[in-house]
Amino acid sequence: MRTTVQVISYVEKVVCDGCLSKDGTQTEATETLNLGDRSWDLCLEHSVRFSRYLADALGSGLPDEETGPETEAEDVDAPSAAESEDPTADEDFADYVSRITDSRKAFKGKPLKAGTQAAQAQWSKHRERLASLPDKERADYVKWCAAEGKDVRLTASHVEFRGFMWANFPHMARAYADAMRGRPQPHQINSPEGQAA
Repeated sequence: MRTTVQVISYVEKVVCDGCLSKDGTQTEATETLNLGDRSWDLCLEHSVRFSRYLADALGSGLPDEETGPETEAEDVDAPSAAESEDPTADEDFADYVSRITDSRKAFKGKPLKAGTQAAQAQWSKHRERLASLPDKERADYVKWCAAEGKDVRLTASHVEFRGFMWANFPHMARAYADAMRGRPQPHQINSPEGQAA
């Protein structure tokens, strides 16, 4: 005789407080941020992001006991040999195809196929856009890449930056798009320039 037994086991899962409050996803937490008597469980992405926020706001803090004067003397800002060389067009295209999806209506969201003319055309359009960024957008893009750990020289990084801006700051993304098209920026009503007009 066969019987079915239902076994109920409770598993405690620690989820990222940042992901949970942002969009409700239950990403597994790997780090804990403690500040005074409060603590937050964070995934790796939010841990890095919040540690950068705190480092920017409060400075780098006290040096670790293990780091001595000899490690501080090293130039950590010097680019490595791999970073100092610009990526070739083929390397940039390969990176683009691996990170960006098709933007055509019929294929929206599907992976790009590296050997297609459509992929080449989409990459070429975005590469030209990256080469002709206005100063304000370039400055914000460089800051975003540094915060996210992306390579500023790669076309896919700029496409991801634009997607981030459209999702989180659509008014700024619109201003970037208008600036690239040469459209004048509207004045704010509360600004002195807008009131004088």
